[in-house]
Amino acid sequence: MLAPLSWLKEYITITLSPEKLGERLTEVGLGTEKILHENGDTIFELEITPNRPDWLSMLGVAREIAAIENKSVKFPVLQTDLKPKKSTQLLPLKIHPNYKITPRLTGIIINNVKVGPSPKWLQDRLISIGLRPISNIVDITNFVMWELGNPIHSFDYHKIEGSEMWVKQAKGGEEYESVDEISYHLPKGAIIYEDSKKIFDLVGIKGGKNSGTYEDTKAVFIVVEVDDPVLIRKASQALALRSDASAIFERAVNKGGTIDALKRTVDLILQTAGGEIASELIDLKEQDFKPWKLSLRLDRLEFILGIKIPEKEVLTILDKLSLSPKLVKGNVIECTIPTYRNDLQIEEDLIEEVARIYGYNNFPKTMPFGQTPVVTVPYFRDYRKDELVKRLLTAANFSEIYTYSLISDQDLASVGIDSEKVLCVDNPVSKDFEYLRPTLKINLLKALANNKGIAKEINLFELGKVYMGKSLDNITETYHLAGISNTKSYIEVKGLLERLFEEHNIKKNPSDYMEVLEEGVYFEIPYSELFEMTEEPRIFQSIPKYPPVMEDISIELPSETPLGTVMKDIKEQSTLIKEVTLLDQYKNTVTFHIVYQHQEKNLTTEDIKPIREKVIASLEKSFSARIK
Repeated sequence: MLAPLSWLKEYITITLSPEKLGERLTEVGLGTEKILHENGDTIFELEITPNRPDWLSMLGVAREIAAIENKSVKFPVLQTDLKPKKSTQLLPLKIHPNYKITPRLTGIIINNVKVGPSPKWLQDRLISIGLRPISNIVDITNFVMWELGNPIHSFDYHKIEGSEMWVKQAKGGEEYESVDEISYHLPKGAIIYEDSKKIFDLVGIKGGKNSGTYEDTKAVFIVVEVDDPVLIRKASQALALRSDASAIFERAVNKGGTIDALKRTVDLILQTAGGEIASELIDLKEQDFKPWKLSLRLDRLEFILGIKIPEKEVLTILDKLSLSPKLVKGNVIECTIPTYRNDLQIEEDLIEEVARIYGYNNFPKTMPFGQTPVVTVPYFRDYRKDELVKRLLTAANFSEIYTYSLISDQDLASVGIDSEKVLCVDNPVSKDFEYLRPTLKINLLKALANNKGIAKEINLFELGKVYMGKSLDNITETYHLAGISNTKSYIEVKGLLERLFEEHNIKKNPSDYMEVLEEGVYFEIPYSELFEMTEEPRIFQSIPKYPPVMEDISIELPSETPLGTVMKDIKEQSTLIKEVTLLDQYKNTVTFHIVYQHQEKNLTTEDIKPIREKVIASLEKSFSARIK
């Protein structure tokens, strides 16, 4: 959003420099992206968060500046009472509202207007925020929208067939030509205005060519409505059509501001286009949209923010935000929330208001406190072992799959399992997903069958949960690892599992978990039982307080010496050696990077020297190494 400083100064006296004002606006949440200097004016480019539609207006920004500078806002003087003269002939208009999609529709008819160019001041205002002046009527609706924050639309009254209109939702597919002569097929659910013959407005997004105001327009119907924000956004996205009005509507407009917006619009039309009010005020709504009460407990404020802000200062901040605070009892402040602040619904919203105006930078700087956990948290799962297992299977040309945990009665029967012994879902989405799987075999067999027509070589595995038991009282949830292949032999798969068991120190016979199928080999291993119990539970170690000492050591080794064994030997010489990595290698000369670290003190040169000597002696003895 663009906010010219000259326009803002019409509503508030500003003493801060543009740069300082931009900083303060950003601090309170109204992000200042850029400050431009154009045509002798200063333009603020502001980032408006979705929860603050009131900031999509000059008065909304002015109210924030008022809170920052502790000043009062000068609101536009509304002169009209929206009543026609007794001598005026009224123009009829019957409206069929739909309060579900348009909770409020406020409007009035002005007759005998003269459509033409806007006065220079009005054109300059619109140009300063990047809009193109069109005509006095259209320009006034755009001006008031950006001044007050409520979108306004003007229709040629005489183009509403039969002087009757309906508020409806599109059925989907209707053709609609917008005021800029672009044709659209409307999405289902879009809000529309319709007369006895046609759709004449895509509500909240863009007006229609068949109802716009042009030079020959003599009477206008001015509308300020409140529309369902979700429907506006859905239609806007479906059409890839976004307007200034839709950007405001989809954030939820000020439901209590329609009358003032209409009065401001009528005042300016009568001043610049002439005419006279030719209808009673139209204000269709099922309920009154009035300010609401919201309470703030001072002890709750202190608990949430972690600091104590004096009661007097809290009242001052809330008053500067036009929330009319009153200390009602004890330490409770009651506020009256204006209808343009839809974002203030719960006590925590008021706490945020106090905090941002007080200034987050004014909060005392404190260090986080707490303890580093030293035991495994509940339900912790170390996925590193899973990744090692998957990596080995992938290296053996197996591909991992994920399948549904729910299966059917027929699936169970296909592998000879009685469904009476399997946990059944009370309300399954279909008969195909009725039972919790007790094995991974069913889905792997399905995957093999489904892929036969796509690939000749199929090697699949899954690491997933299976469920044992008939009722929730005795259900056991555990992980299984299963694989299937139509190309590998029994011996190949057995060898793969032998290596898998060996690397994880599992003393089991792979043959106990394997099965020769008609089309290949299948295995299923109780993963949780075998793999997750092979090591003691890991505990968390606190981050060392003391810095490491690092050094590089270069040695010459005989040809074909396994470097992994050398690195392992180096690390075994002391518990203070935390890491050994290969840094460089040239012919028979290799350089290792060694990291020393102590958990409870800083290491000195004297601490490192005997460890280094021990490393060198071991390398010379075990590998005939020569120190470079």
